[in-house]
Amino acid sequence: MNNLMKMLGVLVISVVIPLAVLLGIWADILPQSLQVAVGIIGVISAIGFIVIGNLYLMWSDIKTGRYSKNS
Repeated sequence: MNNLMKMLGVLVISVVIPLAVLLGIWADILPQSLQVAVGIIGVISAIGFIVIGNLYLMWSDIKTGRYSKNS
């Protein structure tokens, strides 16, 4: 039962809430300032995900010595 609740929570967070926000924007239910805030947060999180992900991958390559000249 615990795993079922975790799965439902993940589905609600990853599918239902973003869909409700997008439908609220599309149907013009949400105020314009909230629509702008959602857009800005989306862009900032996408940039952060890309930059932090690339830094993490570069750090792990350096840590494992992938590009060392010991060939």
